[in-house]
Amino acid sequence: MRPGSDLVFVGDVHLDRNDADLPRFLAYLRGLSPRAGRIVLLGDLFNLWIGSPELEQEHHRVVIACLKELRSGGTEIHYLEGNRDYRIARAHRGGAFDAVSDTGLREDWGGLSLWAAHGDRVNRDDLQYRAWRWVSRSTPAWWLFSAIPRERRFAIAELVERKMRGTNVDMKREFPEALVRAYAASHVEAASAAIVLGHFHVEKDLTAGPTGEGRVFVLPEWKGSRRHLRVTSAGTMRFEDA
Repeated sequence: MRPGSDLVFVGDVHLDRNDADLPRFLAYLRGLSPRAGRIVLLGDLFNLWIGSPELEQEHHRVVIACLKELRSGGTEIHYLEGNRDYRIARAHRGGAFDAVSDTGLREDWGGLSLWAAHGDRVNRDDLQYRAWRWVSRSTPAWWLFSAIPRERRFAIAELVERKMRGTNVDMKREFPEALVRAYAASHVEAASAAIVLGHFHVEKDLTAGPTGEGRVFVLPEWKGSRRHLRVTSAGTMRFEDA
């Protein structure tokens, strides 16, 4: 990492076509870069992102170009695939991103041991979503999807995504704090450990572990909050405004 630089976590952004927030987000990323040695995007950067060049649209390409620009300037960029992301690692690891994972990443910074994940796997009670996630990301499903004519693929994916927004309302109504604490406790390994999650669109700073020796940070949705989590080279962790 660059001496004295910070680690910054950014929550769900959910950019879409013709999004009025796109220029603001690009300016925000470029504003972070001088002080950030590493930026970790916690998934769902777009409302729908299929890691296939023929299916990526202008708003995808503009952000990807910006991320490559930041990497060329010396800022590491990591990505945690979210529930609206499909095969991002295969398409963009080594280009827009230094590291990509659909499960989680170990992020060590300022003497802290951190575990970061999108958060969509935290709620083990959400069986409907877990089944959909397994099927939609399977190799047979991808082969079948790839066999559909290109001009129809994105429209089909958008239709499915819109329908999924209206399902499992009970699972989305309340923040599952007990499940988040249980997930975090399973990843706390040391007194300096912290867990960082996105997905739930609320800002939380909780203790974790059987004796409260760790912490779990849940990031709010970027559009609605304009906030991120900063970890300094001295090991201080705090939420702050963009």
